[in-house]
Amino acid sequence: MLACLMACFGLQSLAQADVDSPYSMFGIGQVRDKAMNVRLKGMGGVANALYGGGMINAANPASYAKIDSLAFLFDAGFYFKTSTFSTANQSEKSNNASFDYVAMAFGITPWWKTSLGVQPYSTTGYTMLVDKTLPEIGSTTTRFKGKGGLNQACWGNAFKIGKHFALGANVYYVFGDTQTETSLYFPDSTYFIGSRRSVDVMVRSFMFDYGALFNTDLSNDLSLSVGLTYSQKVKLNAEQTLFVRSFEEDADTDVEYIIDTITNISHDTKITMPQGFGIGVALQKNDRWTIGADFNWMQWSQFAREGVTDALQDSWSASVGAEFTPRHTSISGYFSRVTYRFGGFYQQGCLSLDGNDDQSHSINKVGITAGMSLPLARTMSRFNLSFEVGQFGTREGGLIQERYAKMNVGISVFEHWFMKRKYK
Repeated sequence: MLACLMACFGLQSLAQADVDSPYSMFGIGQVRDKAMNVRLKGMGGVANALYGGGMINAANPASYAKIDSLAFLFDAGFYFKTSTFSTANQSEKSNNASFDYVAMAFGITPWWKTSLGVQPYSTTGYTMLVDKTLPEIGSTTTRFKGKGGLNQACWGNAFKIGKHFALGANVYYVFGDTQTETSLYFPDSTYFIGSRRSVDVMVRSFMFDYGALFNTDLSNDLSLSVGLTYSQKVKLNAEQTLFVRSFEEDADTDVEYIIDTITNISHDTKITMPQGFGIGVALQKNDRWTIGADFNWMQWSQFAREGVTDALQDSWSASVGAEFTPRHTSISGYFSRVTYRFGGFYQQGCLSLDGNDDQSHSINKVGITAGMSLPLARTMSRFNLSFEVGQFGTREGGLIQERYAKMNVGISVFEHWFMKRKYK
């Protein structure tokens, strides 16, 4: 079973080339955080109950209903990440920088708002070498390599129902492909030739998310909001190609000589994506401060490819966060108009792997965040920053732990549309 590879063989070395995470070899890859917006990431990823006239919050599509009817919003972000992957005996470093998301939103009517966006859904990136000695064969080297990932284009709509309630939905078009390879080498033998099994999965399909948002005023300047989200269980349409071949190659080089093609088969397949739900609550005092908390759950135990599960478990996460603007109407003090954020999160992951200590270990994630929004002169647009440090996985049982630091950079553009200009 793939989920036991790390423990069964015992990792002897980590070789990397644009490593995203060794754990991205499982499931559909490493799924990105639910919170798209850089502002929300600075608050620990709290998103389910948050809204704002100048913010695009795709985590809860009902939040679009709170967008200013005359506004056009544009938001885009990038991230920079440095990681250290370690076992009990060794470590490797990795650095990544990538596009994070782009989105825009605007009002169609005072009660109907819409949004469009594109962002990665999952990423696969790893290269690992496992050395083993077999009786009567000698030394063997198995290389596990994966790359690629899935992207999602989103069209969201929200409808305001009365003064306090809103409903929304996101339709995602999921596209992309992942390539995984398992290569076997016999460096000490002239009697055995190497073999490689390559699997290419190309996805072109749809997913759906739904959201509800309720907000009410507790006083003249204090409001409470509650948000609910639901991800629908779907079966993604995909095409899978299996390619098996024998070759001669040095494990330390990329030069190979193909000897024979053993299998080359393509067929349509289905990938079952699980359902999930989230709930959040937020308390906001005008434009001064906001505090919030989220809980999210995903039924990853129902994930399957071609009807076969990948030994995943249900996952859940909890996050808390806050933001504070000293004085948003200040004219002379620039930093009084800056919004400051902080938060934290804990996630019980969907992976539970057997270590070489004959115990099962859940691959969890924990982190703290901080961020700020810097207002741009003479506009309502903002330059957003968020910072995150965290830990993913464990070194117990010979498994791999990732410690990382991540910076997100984004720009939020707020423009008014359909306004009549007066000239004198």
